[in-house]
Amino acid sequence: MTVAPEPPTMDPIRLPTPPAPPGRPGFPLIACVAPLVAAGLIWGITGSALVLVFAVLSPIIAVAGLLDGRRSTSRQRRRDVAGYAAQMAEARDAVDQGLARLRQEAWNAAPAAHWMLRNAHDATRWADPATASLVLGAGPGLSGLRLEGGDSAEQRELRARAAVLTGAPITVDPAGGIGLVGPGLVVTSLARSLVVQMVGQFSPRTLGVRIPAGDDWAWAVGLPHRSAVSPAGWLTITAGTPERPNRAGQPGQPGQSGGDFRIALAEAGATLPPGCATIVRVHGASEAELVRMGGHPAGLHFVPHLVAEQQTAGFGAMLRREAEAAGLAGSGDALPETVAFTPLCSGWDADSGRVAGRTDGSPGGLACVIGAGEQGPLSVDLVADGPHALVGGTTGSGKSELLVTWVAALAARYPPSQVTFLLVDFKGGAAFDTVRELPHCVGLITDLDDRDALRALASLAAELRHRERVLRDTGSRDITDPRSAGRLPRLVIVVDEFATMLDAFPTLHALFVDIAARGRSLGVHLVLCTQRPAGVVRDSLLANCSLRLSLRVNNAADSMAVIGSDAAARIDTGRPGRCVVRRGPAAAQACQVATTTDGDIQAVLDALPVSTQPPRRPWLDPLPRLVTAGQVAALAAEGPLSPAFKLGLVDEPELQRYTVAVYDPRADGHLLVMGGAGTGKSTLLTAIAAQAPHRVDLIPADVEATWDALVRARAALDGPAGPAPAGGRRHDAGPECRVLLFDDMDAVLARWGEEHRAAALDLLIGLLRDGAQSGLRLVVTGQRLTGALQALPALCQSRLVLRLPSVYEHQAVGESTASYDETVPPGGGLWRGARIQLMQAEPAGRNLEPAAVPSVLDEAGASVLLVVAGSAARSAAAIRAAASPAFPHVALLGAHPSAGARDDRLVISDVAAGTVLVGDADTWQAHWSLLTGLRGVAPLVFDGASLADFRLVTRRRDLPPALAPAGSRGWLVRPDGTVHRVTVP
Repeated sequence: MTVAPEPPTMDPIRLPTPPAPPGRPGFPLIACVAPLVAAGLIWGITGSALVLVFAVLSPIIAVAGLLDGRRSTSRQRRRDVAGYAAQMAEARDAVDQGLARLRQEAWNAAPAAHWMLRNAHDATRWADPATASLVLGAGPGLSGLRLEGGDSAEQRELRARAAVLTGAPITVDPAGGIGLVGPGLVVTSLARSLVVQMVGQFSPRTLGVRIPAGDDWAWAVGLPHRSAVSPAGWLTITAGTPERPNRAGQPGQPGQSGGDFRIALAEAGATLPPGCATIVRVHGASEAELVRMGGHPAGLHFVPHLVAEQQTAGFGAMLRREAEAAGLAGSGDALPETVAFTPLCSGWDADSGRVAGRTDGSPGGLACVIGAGEQGPLSVDLVADGPHALVGGTTGSGKSELLVTWVAALAARYPPSQVTFLLVDFKGGAAFDTVRELPHCVGLITDLDDRDALRALASLAAELRHRERVLRDTGSRDITDPRSAGRLPRLVIVVDEFATMLDAFPTLHALFVDIAARGRSLGVHLVLCTQRPAGVVRDSLLANCSLRLSLRVNNAADSMAVIGSDAAARIDTGRPGRCVVRRGPAAAQACQVATTTDGDIQAVLDALPVSTQPPRRPWLDPLPRLVTAGQVAALAAEGPLSPAFKLGLVDEPELQRYTVAVYDPRADGHLLVMGGAGTGKSTLLTAIAAQAPHRVDLIPADVEATWDALVRARAALDGPAGPAPAGGRRHDAGPECRVLLFDDMDAVLARWGEEHRAAALDLLIGLLRDGAQSGLRLVVTGQRLTGALQALPALCQSRLVLRLPSVYEHQAVGESTASYDETVPPGGGLWRGARIQLMQAEPAGRNLEPAAVPSVLDEAGASVLLVVAGSAARSAAAIRAAASPAFPHVALLGAHPSAGARDDRLVISDVAAGTVLVGDADTWQAHWSLLTGLRGVAPLVFDGASLADFRLVTRRRDLPPALAPAGSRGWLVRPDGTVHRVTVP
């Protein structure tokens, strides 16, 4: 319990430091002695007695300096005092402003009875707070204002003034009972003030009022709380004599079992009933004393807030009218606590407004009953009352139950051929779990996947175009035209948490405004539901929502935004499903929404006629994770396709369709495919090669095969066609276009040496630049664009982007950051700005292995082999272990010279047929004459040698074929100078 509201935290006010008195200036001894010393020195040098006259100035200068110091000190003292006074004046103003602000905030947080009487519509929100707080009057309280610094008497006085908030609201908790002691007239006026506050805070469903007989309380007879039926608690006013304890035995809180309040009036303290936790003694109209609060002495004096009987005139009648509009009192008491769906809704006749046998409804409207009103079943019609509806309601008010009941009631009355539902729930979809199995439901959009939600909502624009096209083809003006009968069912779009959807996707507001503007003629209706309508649903959308329904909302502004009054803000929290319905300018009606169970939905399903024709859906499901060649072929058969490669399916929600993605090398140029590991790049190349409508070479991610393909393609551009592909497969379907498929180009480049990598990049870029003129097209796949590969997007006319590891790599290939989606499955990506799912490759029919590389020991026609080895001893041992019959002799150059050799060096005549001479590059340099003599007849093999060794020994600057880093590969230079790749032991 508090006397005044908790003061808000404010920044402390800094007090100035009082000025310190300046010290008195000392005697200028140095200024006095200096002239004497100077005069003496000059006299000693010049001997002139006239110089001694300057010594007389010494006391004059000293006295002048002393006077000047005192003058400066006095001036500084005056400046410090004036500055301190100005700072203190600012501090006093800050204290006054802070106290005024705190006082205003305290009264805003605890409005008194006079404010409620002047602003009844805003004050009586009936939000049913967990605890009540009553304003007794105005008095002193702790301000909570902090002052820092300074400790002078003046500042201590200012601190004392800032600590007390005069004129603050004195509030008490009515729990435990309030006893008012004093003269009868003023005590009754104070009690009247407390009653006004209590009925303004609690609704008639939560608090009932018992008043004593007499003219002083005649004004309270009209309060709706007087006729409350079984409220959660009672407010009892006793005057004069004690009464028995309440039915629970002790006072309590509304909303709890047996919770009551009590206000007791007495002329003297002895006549008060026992147990009052708060006792107030009223001395007069301007003075009262809080004697006890919460069972403890208080002794606080304040000015009571008194309310005269004339000030309450009409207050009770006004509250009763508002309670009746909200279904909380008067005729609203006739509304049942709960309403069952099946007995009320299944047999209601929209034409007569009576409960009758079930019909299939009327094609011109969408009337259905959603609950019970004061006069019986209450129906709404989206066509007649709409065309669109706005539903407001806070958490726990029964908002989702209203939507489920509305959908179920429409489904029970109209078949899917007349009405369909698109359900949108941005709370996860649980609200519509019970109705999603209805055949009328053509889609459920949730917030589980933002991209799927946007995709589905984008399809709505296409649905509007489809309906316009149907009406135009039939020559109809709108959906009610007989010429379009049976062609288009009405589509009801139900959006739960509309504000949440707009927060996530603000651009969708324009789409819903468009639907609202054109929906009536096209048969598209919106039911928009939100917790906070005020400021969320704009006027352009509200103008078309003529049907308004509001369950309980948190404040009057939200209630006004929906139904034009604050009646929904005063609906009892203990009445979920209580609703206020307003149709255009007509008066609002109270309603208890029917409760729909799983059994009710099953009964609706059982009563529906069996139909083999499902309703048309306004949007397609997301692309499947697995797209087969059969699915693509079936869709491709629907329209003509050019002889091109089929890649997969493209999602076009704005056109409500899937289309086949095709790549025509002749028209589309080179194709760059980027994607992370396992995203389907190799599968795509396999699928393209399997179709083979053109001449296709599939190059695996192998350094040797890729190098050969690049060299061969360059040679083909520069002259006659090169040899058959090595390590790849070729399908010939016509000479007009040739396609090379390179897999994982960036990974292959990383496995080459620096010079081979640079040469391969030059070859690749040259083919991309020059290939178009000769009918050559390249399809290049990779994971990352690094180094010179960053030029590929500019050289490739077509681009397919699969899932990449990060948004930065996605942006590096030329796509926008907004299109990045890390959740796409393997095979999913972007093709020309649209979402694509690649087709799974069919078996190619044969397993193509890289072409075999001949062994160096199988070299035909050679009698001697010359081996340049990185490790001569290891290569010699490996060749001996291979035991080739063509080369039975293996000699390690320089280790075993012949008997007749001069200077331990071999000559040509020393080398017998069938000999393999092995040495490293330096050793062969030492035997250069032998190397020169044998190269004309013997092949030269490089085993484990570097490119530098190759150039050192051969004196050639051209690059030999690239070698697999981990393979048993070497170079063989034939006597005619050709270089080949060979397998070495």
